[in-house]
Amino acid sequence: VQSMVFGNWSDDSGTGVLFTRDPSTGEDKLYGEYLINAQGEDVVAGIRTPLKLEMMKTEIPAIHKQIFDTVKMLERHYKA
Repeated sequence: VQSMVFGNWSDDSGTGVLFTRDPSTGEDKLYGEYLINAQGEDVVAGIRTPLKLEMMKTEIPAIHKQIFDTVKMLERHYKA
């Protein structure tokens, strides 16, 4: 699922990457990184260092919960 937005619009927007499972082990655990008020090129160019997804739990818990709930819904729906 992908949505394109202006990640550097304000502190209410950002960029990131999310896997529903750990890409190295396949463990059923959210894995990813994010940046507030940034675009993907900030990460690729090395301008800013992304934050681990776990930090989102304390920094912006409502968004983390929304992401977590959506991931669980997708996993249930597409489970093989």
